[in-house]
Amino acid sequence: MIRWIRQQLGFDPPHQSDTRTVYVANRFPQNGHYIPQRFADNRIISSKYTVWNFVPKNLFEQFRRIANFYFLIIFLVQLMIDTPTSPVTSGLPLFFVITVTAIKQGYEDWLRHKADNEVNGAPVFVVRSGSLVQTRSKNIRVGDIVRVAKDETFPADLVLLSSDRPDGTCHITTASLDGETNLKV
Repeated sequence: MIRWIRQQLGFDPPHQSDTRTVYVANRFPQNGHYIPQRFADNRIISSKYTVWNFVPKNLFEQFRRIANFYFLIIFLVQLMIDTPTSPVTSGLPLFFVITVTAIKQGYEDWLRHKADNEVNGAPVFVVRSGSLVQTRSKNIRVGDIVRVAKDETFPADLVLLSSDRPDGTCHITTASLDGETNLKV
């Protein structure tokens, strides 16, 4: 148990084998001990919220701000104790700020959802069963062979197998990763 805790905290590296077996062309061991790996799909999700977690997650994020938390405490104290000022004087501005911020963050997240759906639905050409098939970017799986033409966006992390250039190279920009627009080989 202590070793597991130390590994989770990063003090001890997990046990790693010196050898690794790679099965080529789906030739699995005959004794049936092979367990296929499960890989993540190719969907891009950059949004923070879903329909189910918007209200609790948004309220948690807003009350992490010290000013909002302070005004909430002041409002609660004014509700419990008879004070010369009305609780409305601190509750109404707090409610207004929380509501306007929630609407703004909800709108921004909706725009992120739209952008994610656009990227995930982008058409790509994949080799499946020996023929070139058009599919969506989110349907790319590990091991698929993807054809990328000139000036197209890479739909996933890819390894270049061939190029139509005589020297076999490919020039790319990594603007979506690091903001640099110059060509890299």
